[in-house]
Amino acid sequence: MMDQLEKEQLLHILQTNPLGMMLIDPLGKVVWVNDNFPIISSISSLQVLGKTVDAVPAEYQNLFEDEATIHLSALENRPEAWLVVSSQKLKDGSQLQYLKDATLVRQLARERDEFKLKVHELNIVDETTGLLNPRGLYQSLEPQVSRSRRYNNLLSILIMRIENLDDIQHRFGYEKGHQLLQAISQILNDQMRWADSIGRLSENEFMLIMPETPQDIADHLADKIRERLGELTMPELKGDTLHLCTKVGMVQWQKGEDTRLLMQRARAILNDSDEIRVAVA
Repeated sequence: MMDQLEKEQLLHILQTNPLGMMLIDPLGKVVWVNDNFPIISSISSLQVLGKTVDAVPAEYQNLFEDEATIHLSALENRPEAWLVVSSQKLKDGSQLQYLKDATLVRQLARERDEFKLKVHELNIVDETTGLLNPRGLYQSLEPQVSRSRRYNNLLSILIMRIENLDDIQHRFGYEKGHQLLQAISQILNDQMRWADSIGRLSENEFMLIMPETPQDIADHLADKIRERLGELTMPELKGDTLHLCTKVGMVQWQKGEDTRLLMQRARAILNDSDEIRVAVA
């Protein structure tokens, strides 16, 4: 079939090829471009014909490379563009460059990444534990504090920190560390009432938000959590024993406090609290 094509037909196919095409002779000089080359590249044929790589504008010198990606910044008469270049060596030592407009693909990839970022920012669930993440916790805490400020409602929060999580992950690996976090999450989740909120506040911290909860009830809950942590077992350890060191800070909302002040007071108590050490096997 190819043998039956006339020279003019072949030239027409090359000239109208949807890819931009540029032929470089063995001396590195551009000797031919097809009709789509200036359309895709936004550079006129006269700017490259008869010229070597050093003689073309700097932003177009990648046109002479193989497997190159070219970013063209937006100008007054030209939108931003992304071009992909591939190369084919010919028998006589010349080189045929193929130029493809990848702008739409780049734009779609950028929109995809922006969408994924927005979804991540809107996500309120911690991937490791399935509990609320910091965003979800603050979204839950803010209205509770506002309600307490307006109606003087009872509100308590509890922050629990695993002091030696880094050491545990270093010794047993991050997979075991994640399994430990999941086991602790289950213990905390079991102590929740329907109105409470629980989440992972940071890498090694959990928080419980307890509306309509006075100090004595919250203290009892903290004691219950300590007791359950002391009973924690992990079959995944397979004969090993880890020592879990935790601190707990629990506060009740006081009149005049906003979310920031309430959290500051909870952290101050957390930092001053005694460390609890239990063995997990």
